[in-house]
Order: sequence, then C-alpha cells, then structure tokens
Amino acid sequence: MTSPSVSVVVVSRHRPEELRKCLLALKLQTAMDFEVVLVGDAGISRVISELMLTDRVKFSEFDIPNISRARNIGISLAAGDVVAFIDDDAVAEPTWLKRLTAPFKQGEVAAAGGFVRGRNGISYQWKAEAIGQTGDSEPIDVARTTLLEGTEYRAIKTQGTNCAFRRDVLVRLGGFDESYHFYMDETDLNVRIGQAGLLTAIVPDAEVQHGYAKSARRTQSRAPRSLFDIGASRAYFLKKFGQDIGRIDRYRAHQRDRLCRLMVRGELEPGAVKSLIETYDDGVMDGLKRESITANIPKKVGKLLPFLLAQNSGHQVIFGRRRLQKRLFATACDHISRNAAVTVMVFSRTALFHRRWFHRDGYWVQSGGLYGRSDRSDPIYKRYSTRARAERECQMLSKTRDIVDAPKRPQR
Repeated sequence: MTSPSVSVVVVSRHRPEELRKCLLALKLQTAMDFEVVLVGDAGISRVISELMLTDRVKFSEFDIPNISRARNIGISLAAGDVVAFIDDDAVAEPTWLKRLTAPFKQGEVAAAGGFVRGRNGISYQWKAEAIGQTGDSEPIDVARTTLLEGTEYRAIKTQGTNCAFRRDVLVRLGGFDESYHFYMDETDLNVRIGQAGLLTAIVPDAEVQHGYAKSARRTQSRAPRSLFDIGASRAYFLKKFGQDIGRIDRYRAHQRDRLCRLMVRGELEPGAVKSLIETYDDGVMDGLKRESITANIPKKVGKLLPFLLAQNSGHQVIFGRRRLQKRLFATACDHISRNAAVTVMVFSRTALFHRRWFHRDGYWVQSGGLYGRSDRSDPIYKRYSTRARAERECQMLSKTRDIVDAPKRPQR
C-alpha cells in the first residue's frame, strides 16, 4: 500500500513564540506529502506572515478554550488520509511524521502514537500506556513499532501532543467529544477506538519534545491556576462510560496531594490549595451535567495544501567548544539559508548534564559538558575528546534525525 497523505493539526491559543518554533520544526520534516492546519486565536496570522507561510498553511480562527472543538475544526479542514496532532508547545524531531504515519500503510491501523521527551530533550515524559475502564492508564513495555488491538475493557493510549488517526475513522466516530474542553479528550477517543476493536500502533522512534508552556490553566512551572476542567473532564468520563462516580474522591485526593507538594516546594501559596480544590469541585459538578457532543465531520474536503515546497538537503551536525558558540550558531543559520537541517553541539569542559532544545531561529542545539551525561544510563563522568563526543551523540540521534555526514567543526 502506498504512503498515505497526511494533515498535521496544531491548536494554538496565545502562545505565538511556542507556535513559531513548532512550525519551524515542522519545516525540517523528512516527510513530504503533508499539510499543516492551524486552529486558534487571531494572533496566529502574524506568526504565519512572519514565517512567510501564508500560502502554505490552512488557518481557522477559533479563540474558545475547548481543545476538542478546535481539533474537530482542524479535522474538518484536513484533506489528508491521516490526521496527526502536535501541541503548539512541542517540537517534532525531523523523522517524526514519517515514522508516526508509516504504520498506516497497513489498512487495518486506525491510530498511532509516538514517544514524548520533556523540557530537557533527554528524559522521557511519556512512552506507552494502556487505558482501563476508569480512564486510568498503566505503562506497557514497547521497544519497537508494535500494533496493539483494543477491546471493550482495555484501550491503547496515545498522547495528544504526538498522535495520528485515520481520517475516515475520525469521521465514523464523530471526532473528539466536545464535552471535554481540556484533559482526557484523547483518552475518550482512544477508549472508543478500543471498543471498536481497532488497531493502534505505538512507534517509539516517532519523537517530539514537549515544553509544557504556561497557559491560562498553568504557570511556567506547571503549577495549576485552575482545576475546573480537570475535575469536569474526569467526572464526565466516569459518567459517560458507566463507572462509579464515587471514584471521583480518589482523584480529588490525588490532586490535593499534588497541590501540597507544590506548596512545599514554594510554587504555591498555602491559601491557594483550598481555592484550587474548590475549582476542582466546581468542575466535577459541571462535568456531571454534560452530555456527549460529537462532530459531524465531512467525509471529503478539498485538496491537500503542501507545507513543504522542497525536501531539505539532509541533516548536518556541527560541533565545538562553548567559546565558539556564536560562530556555531552563525554557521547553523547559514546552513538553514541553504535549506539544510542542522544540529549544533556545544560542549563545555565540564561534567554538566546535557540538554537538547530547539532554537527560535530554526535549528537544534545540544549543550552540556564534554564529560557529562546525555542519557540516564551514562556514567556521571566519562572522558571524551571533542570529536569523539560529537560522534557518539550523532549515533544516539541517528534514530530520530536523518544525519547525512560525520559531524564537522565550523570553518574559521
């Protein structure tokens, strides 16, 4: 079966800087046959214009805090056989879309999910999980692309910031249930896919890095501003799938414990714990009143709007010491101007832990100590020459970046 065409849907509200980086990372994808559909506030137009993407993305203005409805709007505009989702505060590895959508060459695959790394670009935020009847999830061990079948009692979880679904399945199931304004929206869809007995592919090498940017619901440190939507979604899920509503007390206690930990760390004022729990209780009451709202998604739409006009010329890696950082960054910008994807490796003569991040100018950076950890299995300290360290890191990155040559130092 030929590779399916793909639409990537990004929902964004009031986070232009994060969206900018998300789109720049999508420009580095090794996949070609895909479009980008943006749904969000009016400020997105400025980001699109700044990146000169006006004629290369589909955009629908929607400034209501309901991610399920926003995603359904995106699906309705999507012309691809497969619809992929990534959050605006996430950046995709260059091979992300190609790897995530490869299982759809098999006609029986309905959904796919990849792995998610956290802010430091090293530690995993999420790998693979299964969902029980109550919506609770548990880890499952998946080391390579694996097809898993859902049942009435057990579904396969995908993360909203790194998932894809066959469009005709979304049409048949009515898309995302719009009574989930935030939280558990993809869990609900996963459960319905499981109940239909459809296959989900877990693809470990399809990676994104998720930043958890601040929003109306949380601060930059991930401390909540409100628990209303979490309470509402949790209560609605239990009600919808015929579970014991009394279980809500358990989830309330979990949230209270989380708030207390944040208070101990100094990230919440003591008085905020009580007021936040009150927002959770208000949400529960609201969620118990909600009814299912599925979308009437059109079976067919217009043509795919290609996001990439040409394939990039391969992924280059340049490296050097910290004192050469300005030169390294300037060289990276030069590579980008010639349509090449770039990773810059900046090493200090220390044992500092590494981190990987995406620069706002459109290239990847890995920074840290020449002798420090870049993987949890690494020793705390190990001696390397600068080149040997760069070659070792390239080998580790080869599964998610199409690196074409050996790492190079910038020219003087």
